[in-house]
Amino acid sequence: MFMSEKKQSQEQVVFALEEAFPDADGIFTSVFKKLNDSYEEALIVFDTNVLLLPYSMGNESLEQLRLLYKRLIDGGRLFIPKRVAREFARNRNKKLGEIYNSVLQRKSGKSKNNLNYPILEDLEEKKELDAVFSELEKVEQKYHKAIDKLASTIRSWEWGDPVSAMYSELFVSNILIEHDFSNSDLVGELERRFLLQIPPGYKDSKKDDGGVGDLAIWLSLLKIGKDKKKDLIFVTEDVKPDWWNQSNGSEFLPRYELIDEFRRVAKGCTLHVVRLSKLLEIFKVEQKLIEEALDAERKRKEKFTKLVLGMRERRKRESQRLSSLSRGETVSEIKAWFFSNYEDPAESCPYETREGGYQYIWGGPYDAREEIEGNFGGMVDDSIIDEVVDELNLISWEWSGASNKYPEDDF
Repeated sequence: MFMSEKKQSQEQVVFALEEAFPDADGIFTSVFKKLNDSYEEALIVFDTNVLLLPYSMGNESLEQLRLLYKRLIDGGRLFIPKRVAREFARNRNKKLGEIYNSVLQRKSGKSKNNLNYPILEDLEEKKELDAVFSELEKVEQKYHKAIDKLASTIRSWEWGDPVSAMYSELFVSNILIEHDFSNSDLVGELERRFLLQIPPGYKDSKKDDGGVGDLAIWLSLLKIGKDKKKDLIFVTEDVKPDWWNQSNGSEFLPRYELIDEFRRVAKGCTLHVVRLSKLLEIFKVEQKLIEEALDAERKRKEKFTKLVLGMRERRKRESQRLSSLSRGETVSEIKAWFFSNYEDPAESCPYETREGGYQYIWGGPYDAREEIEGNFGGMVDDSIIDEVVDELNLISWEWSGASNKYPEDDF
């Protein structure tokens, strides 16, 4: 007699360490190469954020990048996961839009000379100010025309901006790599890693793709490692804790689960995870290019930090608002939030006996406690969360994403 799905899941969680590290002997006996001992022969694979970073760099740096990338491609060492190519296609216009808007914002805050005080009109100093302002207006008009001209050039790039043009020349089909998983197998593997908290991707359940993007990229890395049996340098600007062990809020070392899984699949080869600036440093490119890459990375980190601080401020305001509500009102609000984002899978998910249950086509399965604690933990009393979760668990132990968040026109 087969165990219930719930019992199977519980057993998997109990043996999560055995799932993450199936080769206990290799933990002690494996020898991993240092980056300086690997880079001359290692394969190089880029993440999406690395392909987007040059939008913050100058044309001279682009040309140096092109020369380095071409040398690596000619040597059969540079590869791009197909998932990365698809994510680049989706995000490149956002980068161009940021540049375009940044240019147009230079037109904001026009100069003003609104000193409308009759008592000043006959003063020579006021007349001199008016004359200078008249000249300033002429210069300002010329400045705004130059801004419009630059913005028009950016719009005219369409699909041929300098970064995309460079990639179109370099990234031919034979450097694109892909994993062997079907879509349904990929979702199954994602669910397994979520359940056991095996990186990467399990921290990305709130992303639009539910974390499948990082997993698809990772599986592509594993496949080329298995096929080529060479050390690999994964170049990424991602610093999330399902890629890195953190120390003092910054990345410290790549997650050992990743290093060990690559070692097992690639028959003893070593995985390195670095930023673009580090890759440029070890390949000894001009210092100016390294500094420009470091500056682009710094700006990216500052933007991310600003976003995180903004989220924290919103949580603080929300916590203050919730504290003013009665217990009953707080319970009702949490439930309303939950039901606007999640559904009982029986309501919207197909059920396949052969596949082992509900097919979570809207995302999931989600655990009510995990989702509510992630959104309201630290903001309301734990007993309120317990009350809501107990009530939700009477309906279902696992939840689907809300189907009404995905209009039919999107499919």
